[in-house]
Amino acid sequence: MRAGEAINNIGVIGLGVIGKPIALRLIKAGFHVAVFDVRPKPVAELKEAGATACTSSADVAGRSDIIISLVHDAAQTDDVVFGANGIIGALRPGTIFATGSTLGPEPVQRIAAALAGRGCVTLDMPITGGYLAAYEGKLVLMVGGDETTLARALPVFYAFAHIITRAGDVGAGQTAKLAHQLVMAMNVMALLEGLAFGAAGGVEPAVLKQILKDGLANSTVLQVWNELGPRWKDMLKPAAPGAELPNLRKDLHTVLELARELGVELHVGTHASRIADAGVATGHDNPLF
Repeated sequence: MRAGEAINNIGVIGLGVIGKPIALRLIKAGFHVAVFDVRPKPVAELKEAGATACTSSADVAGRSDIIISLVHDAAQTDDVVFGANGIIGALRPGTIFATGSTLGPEPVQRIAAALAGRGCVTLDMPITGGYLAAYEGKLVLMVGGDETTLARALPVFYAFAHIITRAGDVGAGQTAKLAHQLVMAMNVMALLEGLAFGAAGGVEPAVLKQILKDGLANSTVLQVWNELGPRWKDMLKPAAPGAELPNLRKDLHTVLELARELGVELHVGTHASRIADAGVATGHDNPLF
């Protein structure tokens, strides 16, 4: 693909909670969308909606001007790019690779360097907003990468996002997302504790939520609590040893790894991560459950 050409062919790899609605939004916007996931069910569902079903990440790469990767973590992203059926051997020069996963700066910078050798460019575009915002096209992106490349990708990104902020060069989007996740995770745990504390003291949870909304303790986390709170609470429950970390815990681990590399002490963040890992965070906002 030559620079300046309109992007019409989009690949989406990873059709989970965020990937599936993003693919649907792109189809609705009139793009040609090729999809792949290791699970056949979401691929079949997207095919019914009008997408091209692919058999591998490489298959997606061969059909796409921009590839959006939305898999779980750095290991899965490495497999998407470098695996036996990864994109690196099938990329066309000029293709944009955009990773929406929360990986940390180093993995995405390493991928960007490898893909540059194939004549391709990388954007890291971590996402926030949750699955409801994904279905409504109201996601928020924090992007790291070249301004010209981002300008080319914007018509695609605006099919599923309504706020897009360039944080800096490749990797900066990851740092911004991790800072966001640090604050958000602590907000979730603080809200759970505050609501449990208030309920124990005789304040009805619904009343206390309204008081918090009317005060300086208000937050987006509180505003969407009824829809997304149960999902966050599930991420804080005790987990079996060796089980895959839920996103909330995974992101806190990545935050602390990067903080050590940067020489930044995160006293509250470290404690919050330990509480999350131990499964002892206050797990309710209502004394009835």
